[in-house]
This record gives sequence, C-alpha cells and structure tokens, in this order.
Amino acid sequence: MLISVCLCTYKRESLDKTLQSLLAQELPPETQLEVVVVDNDAQQSAESVCAKYQSSPLTIRYFSNSERNLAAVRNTTIEQANGEYLAFIDDDEWAEKDWIASLILAMDKYQADGVFGTVQVNYPDGSPDWIKDGDMFGKDKHATGALLKKGATSNALLKAHWVKEMKFSFDPAYGKSGGEDTDFFHRIYKAGGKLVFDNNAVVSETVEAHRLNMDYLKRQNVRIGQTHWNYLWSQQNGITFVKTGAFVLAQVVGAAGLTLINLPFGKKKYAKWYLLLIRNLVKIKTAIAGGDSVELYGNS
Repeated sequence: MLISVCLCTYKRESLDKTLQSLLAQELPPETQLEVVVVDNDAQQSAESVCAKYQSSPLTIRYFSNSERNLAAVRNTTIEQANGEYLAFIDDDEWAEKDWIASLILAMDKYQADGVFGTVQVNYPDGSPDWIKDGDMFGKDKHATGALLKKGATSNALLKAHWVKEMKFSFDPAYGKSGGEDTDFFHRIYKAGGKLVFDNNAVVSETVEAHRLNMDYLKRQNVRIGQTHWNYLWSQQNGITFVKTGAFVLAQVVGAAGLTLINLPFGKKKYAKWYLLLIRNLVKIKTAIAGGDSVELYGNS
C-alpha cells in the first residue's frame, strides 16, 4: 500500500523538521510512503532541502508551481500523487511517529473515506499573554470516531479515488483567501464521503510571530466568515437557508453580549467572543452585499 503525503511549501525553514518527522514514521507492515513536495517559491528554495533526503529511505518527489494561488498548488500535489491514500500536512508542522499508522487504523476501523487528526498548537516565547492563555489559534477537536462535515489539510488522510476517479480538486476561487480545504472536504461529504476524527493522529505546529496580533486574527476571522457563506450558507435553499441565517444572527447577538460583558477584564476574556462576533457579522454582510475576499495567501 502506497500513501502519498501531499505537502505544499513556501520559503519555510520548518520544512526540514516536517520531512524529518515523515522520515521517522513507524509505518504499518507492507505500507510505503512517498512525499510529494510542491514548492510555491519561484526561486525553488525548497529543492535543496528535499535534496538532503536523496539517499534516505524517504521517497521525496519534488515539483514547482509558482502560481500565486494556494488551491492550484494543492492541486499539483494531488495530481502528482501515486498513492492509494493521500495524506496532508503543512510545512510548518511535524508529525508524531505513529501519525500515519493512527490515520490508517482509524480509516479501517470506521470504514471512512477521510480521517482528520489533532493539531497541537504551540506558542513561541514572547507571545502575548492574551493570545497564549486564550489559545487564540487553537484548532477544533472532537471525540475519536466523531462524524464530520468538513475538514482541513493540516492533518488528514483521504482515499485517493475521490481525486483519481471522482475528480475532486481544490477550487482556485479560494486560492488566495484560504478555506480551499474546507470547501474541498465538504463537497466530498455532500457527495457521500464519510469523514471522521481521530484524536490519536497528532501533528504539532508553532504559531509564526507575525500572526500573534489582533490585526491578523481579525483578518483570519473575516476570511472564515466569508468562506462559511461561500461553501455552505450560499449553497442552501428554503427552510435550511433560513435556519442557518437564524443561527448566524443568534451567534451575533450572543457574541456581542459576551464581548461587552467581558470587555472590562481585558483581551484574554473578550477576544474570542469579539472574533466570533466579527466572523458572524461578516457572514451576514457577505450574504447581503458580497465583497472581495480577504487575501491571507498569495506570494509576491
């Protein structure tokens, strides 16, 4: 059985640590790993990093795609992958030694089409207390075996037939804003794919310093709100559309109230509610007036 790890990268020194963690994987019997690295840097800076592993047991296949569109780069990874399964990890993450084994075990146990694991977020020294104590970059966690309707490429395993035979791909419309993975996996869910969560498959990441501020978090949550409208709410009709709108409005009212109540106690207490308020206000604004998507990606 061949598993292709689909890995996009752009000028990150952490890529080497990611590859080291993949080299250290303790794979199930008769399982092989290939890593498909697609470099978004026009200068191909990741090629020399990948070349360090040429004589190692880890098979790395290097490609370049300098298009300023993250979805297009992700599509190159899945187009070049040869495996029966596609694994996804980011170039600022590192995996536990049993990462792949845990994903495969959950795939078999739950007869799933896609499995998503835990992302452990670390904060660097000097991080603002309100960000660290409030775990502002924490990822969603669920019970092992929980059924999901969407997922992320930060820690995932997918049966390759969804790409090879069913022709699913990442939508370039999300290529600069992000959210292309949420849309991708939600479309697979809507087509009948079974998506589950596994707490035992763990990767870790450290938040980059330039993101440790309210401005970045606000832009991130604006993007999340826009993505929610694009991939979900705008696709609904009738009573389902109305119910989603009512839920979003309730979120606005609740988040606004909790923001005001916690305002005197500082960012550590009110920031999450404030960002939830922004996220849901953006959903309503986008539904009414549309607007250009926030660009979190797209290299110059």
